[in-house]
Amino acid sequence: MLAAGLRTLFNRPDSTLVVDQLTEEGEPYWRNVLSYCAWGGLQAVVDEYLHHLAEDQAFQRLDDVSLATLAERARASLALRPATYRALDPEHPHGQGIPFLSRFALRYGTLRQRDDDARLPELRAAFNSPFRPFVLASTSIGQEGVDFHWWCHAIVHWNTPPNPVDFEQREGRVSRYKGHAIRRNVGHRHREDALRSGSRDPWAAAFDAAGRGRPSGCDDLYPFWVFPGPFSIERHVPQLPLSRDRHRYEQVRNSLTLYRLAFGQPRQEDLLALLRNYDGPGPKDGATGLVDLRPPRSQFPGRRLGREPKG
Repeated sequence: MLAAGLRTLFNRPDSTLVVDQLTEEGEPYWRNVLSYCAWGGLQAVVDEYLHHLAEDQAFQRLDDVSLATLAERARASLALRPATYRALDPEHPHGQGIPFLSRFALRYGTLRQRDDDARLPELRAAFNSPFRPFVLASTSIGQEGVDFHWWCHAIVHWNTPPNPVDFEQREGRVSRYKGHAIRRNVGHRHREDALRSGSRDPWAAAFDAAGRGRPSGCDDLYPFWVFPGPFSIERHVPQLPLSRDRHRYEQVRNSLTLYRLAFGQPRQEDLLALLRNYDGPGPKDGATGLVDLRPPRSQFPGRRLGREPKG
């Protein structure tokens, strides 16, 4: 089933054009496809993809039935049909428009019910496969309740978010459990550990090695949600020159920083007011300016519980 999905993928005109441009002329197309898959490490890609699908289905063991289920899900993602859009026809502005097909830029969510709304689960599954573009362009429509993090760590804000909560919700679509940036960091550091393990699931071995190296003081978010490395979530906010969006973006980004500091704290409005009005010393000589939220020290350094200072 998975092979049938890959055959569908490489039979498309856009795939044929890419393969023909990157491979030698005169060779049969099927040989060029094999060379292309070898260059891209298709086996490693499929291993990573099946690791995600197995966790998503909560399979405890991979038998023939579960493998067939995973293969069918992968095949369905590869065989996603293109979407039809209609552009404005300037010669007939009140007509049906100019239809055109798109496979690589698909709309997720609509303001009213449409026939293609039933495709939303299919679109989510296709975006969360390694065979689609890896950039999420988000508005307020796609900022809650969906996860697009399996193969995406770059988000384009179609417009400037109006407040820090919307900002956080949008970027939270790609900053999730075992997100793409997290996996790249784990693979960058523990690739050799995964290869030496001999495990049938190299990604499970890589995360096990990362968990064993957890620094003291880190909680269970490490390494599945937080893992340091050269890769991180990419934020893109297009702004027109001389636009007021540039100033709005700076305001929202500063508010987002304060929001993250105050998140989960009691009386958040008091802490936010303190941080906004803080006029203490700033960074000097390369030092970092910090807001000290620790309780004040006792005026008696020698005081201990149950003891009074002597004298």
